[in-house]
Amino acid sequence: MSIETKPGEEGLLVITLNEPERRNPIGHAARKALLAVLSDAAGDDAVRAVVLTGAGGHFSAGGDIRDQGERSLGVHRERFAVIGDMITRMARFPKPLVAAVEGFAAGGGFALALACPTIVAARDARFVASFTKIALMPDMGLLSTLPARIGKAKARQLILSNRVVSGEEAERIGLVDQLTDPGDVLAAASALALAEASGPAMPRQFVLDWFARDLAEALEYEQALQPILINSADAAEGRAAFAEKRTPRFRGC
Repeated sequence: MSIETKPGEEGLLVITLNEPERRNPIGHAARKALLAVLSDAAGDDAVRAVVLTGAGGHFSAGGDIRDQGERSLGVHRERFAVIGDMITRMARFPKPLVAAVEGFAAGGGFALALACPTIVAARDARFVASFTKIALMPDMGLLSTLPARIGKAKARQLILSNRVVSGEEAERIGLVDQLTDPGDVLAAASALALAEASGPAMPRQFVLDWFARDLAEALEYEQALQPILINSADAAEGRAAFAEKRTPRFRGC
């Protein structure tokens, strides 16, 4: 299974994306598994805080390109309903939820980290949007969560340029909340999550709900339009170029 859980001391639960040989892609099956784990953790009184991380020195390379491809709009939109449930649950999680990022957080992995209310990253972490490289728009809430952290203009630039953001720059522009030395990110994220868990839960929940109020609109927009893009000829070309390690030749259709 690509999602593993490990209970820790003081009620900490560590959730690990665990397919390191492929840099922990977050395909449909992994998203469903993560949604189930988060649901269980939310209802488990023994869990006080959660840290989400990746195995093998990387957070996540994003959506599983082998899992993408042409499907009916109905099937695509049902799959995006799972994404919407998962991202909404993360953004409004009733307990502290901290992303611990080492290595790459790319595409859907970038969006997954941003769905966590708090992000701790190693200095050698790398963040990149990547979606337009394969003729897609951002999804998994990125159209809402990225500008909420760094502002609309900077978010638009990062999405369209696909520029890689270093850990140091990520801290400077407010993309992450805390920076650590390589190897220390999980310990720092765990300490931060448990420290937050000592505070009052109800005010924290209401604050998160307020800051996530625009997320539903972005998720609905993605669910309506991303399936059309996934089925496009340009997206098929983007997937083929990615697999063949070449520059794509987009035609605008």
